[in-house]
Amino acid sequence: MDSRLNREAEFHNKTYESDSRDKLGKYYAIARKSRDYYENFLAQNCANKKVLEYGCGEGSYGYFLAKKGASVSGIDISDFAIKEANEIAKKENLKIDFKVMNAEALEYKDNTFDLICGTGILHHLDLDKALEEIARTLTNNGKAIFIEPLGHNLFINIFRKLTPNLRTEDEHPLKVDDINNFKNIFGNVDLYYFHLFSLAAVPFHKANFFKGLLSFLDSIDATLFKLFPILKKYAWMVVIVFSNPTE
Repeated sequence: MDSRLNREAEFHNKTYESDSRDKLGKYYAIARKSRDYYENFLAQNCANKKVLEYGCGEGSYGYFLAKKGASVSGIDISDFAIKEANEIAKKENLKIDFKVMNAEALEYKDNTFDLICGTGILHHLDLDKALEEIARTLTNNGKAIFIEPLGHNLFINIFRKLTPNLRTEDEHPLKVDDINNFKNIFGNVDLYYFHLFSLAAVPFHKANFFKGLLSFLDSIDATLFKLFPILKKYAWMVVIVFSNPTE
């Protein structure tokens, strides 16, 4: 394993063991709309399918997928996360194949999975290598879906610079050129953008009116993204659904 991957493994082992990212909970509290889209997509497309979860971590969707009737494999570079995930699966009596694995060099045969998914994982990887592996292991009619952070929002980028201890030195939130890279490798790429003005709800995440405020701001975001597509790249998160590898 090269030095970059070693740094990622060490960082995530430490993070999972210490729960050091719990302080980001107030920010992820506003991410419900993108998560809802992701979860609904999984629920509608996973039954009786072979599914691979990239970067499953401790908060794996593998349990959700298995309960929906999928045959699930989950990989992560953190051995601590995989140990915890296997223990949870055992307690819940779920048959899930969790393994420590490099997402840039999958140990699976070509055309293995009907669905490949992940949350906040691709921006930690060499994107070219990861997309090539997804394309290789996805079946001809398979689909992939990922939630990823974007790298164009000034305020989020300032926050990232002020909190370097909460992320690895190698991660790279996606930019327009990275999105175009998906289109170079996959024939079908659909993009769904979330969380621009809804970020303003973060300070009120514990308030009684938070849900109503967030719903209002989410609706503003959806309207603005439709009227002014140029604003999409300044969103916090993008859900990427892609299929039909061209290589």
